[in-house]
Amino acid sequence: MRITTTSRYGVRALFDVSYHGGGEPTQIKDISRRQKISQRYLEQIFNKLLKAGLLKSRRGPRGGYMLAKDSSEISVGDIIQAAQGPIVPVRCLGEDECKRGNCDVCQGCVTRHVWKQTQKILIDYYNSVTIADLCATARKEGLSRELDHKYMYFI
Repeated sequence: MRITTTSRYGVRALFDVSYHGGGEPTQIKDISRRQKISQRYLEQIFNKLLKAGLLKSRRGPRGGYMLAKDSSEISVGDIIQAAQGPIVPVRCLGEDECKRGNCDVCQGCVTRHVWKQTQKILIDYYNSVTIADLCATARKEGLSRELDHKYMYFI
């Protein structure tokens, strides 16, 4: 099973929003700089994540992107599915692949059970890892945080 670049960058970007944003809007230019992903590519990825309800955005000078849910409610599996679609280790497990006749032995294929079990293990694992888990790992590894929101003090 190949995870696309869109999925990998999507996971990195949502981690960044959670870890460095501190609950405040995070600007795409800052995510791009920290994660070394082009802004244009991030915009394309974020469009998919917005449609999936994983991100929300705020316009304006203090705008940016925020998680649409708590970081403990967004899994790596959610991001992969939003970015690239269903997690399918082999083509014959895709929607209606057998019905379309794309495999000559689909109905009697004994190895299909192996691929189905592989798919289940992958989906269960990806769904078990959340953005909150990634943030906890980053804190444990001592990754420094760069809070995006700048504080203004008025006297």
